[in-house]
Amino acid sequence: MNNVSGIILSGGKSSRMGQDKCELVYDGKTFLNIQIDKMKKVGITDIVVSGYRGTNCSEKVIKDDLMDGPISGIYLGLKNIKNDRAYITSIDTPLIGENIITDLIKKSFELNSDIIVCRHNNKIEPLIAIYKTNIIDIIIKQIDINDYKLMDLLSIVDCKYLDIDDNIYEKEFLNINYKDDYNKLLAR
Repeated sequence: MNNVSGIILSGGKSSRMGQDKCELVYDGKTFLNIQIDKMKKVGITDIVVSGYRGTNCSEKVIKDDLMDGPISGIYLGLKNIKNDRAYITSIDTPLIGENIITDLIKKSFELNSDIIVCRHNNKIEPLIAIYKTNIIDIIIKQIDINDYKLMDLLSIVDCKYLDIDDNIYEKEFLNINYKDDYNKLLAR
């Protein structure tokens, strides 16, 4: 896993949550530290955090001056990693398990596609994926034409999917965007 970097996307405004999601606490850890710890547990040592505005981060922080949504965070992250591919995740999916990360990484090396994306119940999760650095120029072209949709990016590169059994992993894809989502998470 040392051949894979990690990129945590944390540049959102958290306007729906009303506070920075990086600093939300679950099970005694901030969402940011949960993501960092998971990456380290699977052997990822080169980790960058894109768009983090806080002051308490143990990893390399990349300022997102573009602020064009997740695509700019991915672009900036890919430009600042040591390896040719990275596990990408957003700050607001704290329950994704190490087994899914490991499976994504294995599939990335097996297929050698530009992007390997999690898919569950036919729902595509472009922010739980492996992206390779060879698509940086394609991403910047998308940004230049103001096309920030990750689904458009997936359609123009070599993208494959890791299909996840929903019956086993459904709760792991919980996305914490609103206070109600966070309260439900805390009530588990």
